[in-house]
Amino acid sequence: MVVINDGSTDGTEKILVAKSKVFPNIHTLNTGSKTRDIRRVPRLLNLGLDFSKNNEMPKTRYMMVSGDDNRLSVNYSEKMMDRMDEDPKLVVASGDWLSSSGRKGAQMPHGGGRFVKMSYLSRIGGRYPVAYGWETWLLYKAMQLGFSIRLFPDLRYEHLRPFHPKNLLGWGRAMYSLGFPTSFVLLRFLINFLYSARGTRSRQAAITMLAGFISAKLNPEALTGMLIEDKGLKTFVRYFCTSRLTKLI
Repeated sequence: MVVINDGSTDGTEKILVAKSKVFPNIHTLNTGSKTRDIRRVPRLLNLGLDFSKNNEMPKTRYMMVSGDDNRLSVNYSEKMMDRMDEDPKLVVASGDWLSSSGRKGAQMPHGGGRFVKMSYLSRIGGRYPVAYGWETWLLYKAMQLGFSIRLFPDLRYEHLRPFHPKNLLGWGRAMYSLGFPTSFVLLRFLINFLYSARGTRSRQAAITMLAGFISAKLNPEALTGMLIEDKGLKTFVRYFCTSRLTKLI
């Protein structure tokens, strides 16, 4: 187990020191960082991946992208891996936490309960892009390469901290980073604004997401080094979104 202690102030370090005396296979990396921008999570994930690779640790079949505020349902991980084992093409999957807060019928894996097949992650470079859109990049890249992704609504988990609409500013920038067509973003904004619900689909969240996209589109230089550079993926994303628009029309 590789633990990235990213400036925790809640006694995490003491707990890890005590546990490592009993379980020597716990490895801790202390960053001492206080940075909390959008690039923090992929940077921390890459630290763990690089440490595992450089120290020739045993290879695992799955990587779980979790959060520091997650509470999983009983046997969540076991059930998730069993289902992914059954489908060789399924490379990214998650349970659901949004439906209970008003968002129903979510199509894509999301949040801190995602599982990723390491064989797939290795194929796409074994690391995450430290940029806006890194989470969604993982999903669209899978579809671009002919793999499948899935959300299992019966596998529940929850985030203990309340969702804040200001998080959608980064989501809007991520949509620009990934090459989402402006027409698709505007339509998504309109739908979310008109049919707002609790959770991530409040009107405030819709406005914040649109502001993030427009600000990035008007001034991409301000995000230099924080945007996805994969042109092939952006072409796929534009095609995917245009196809969805066509079906709606």
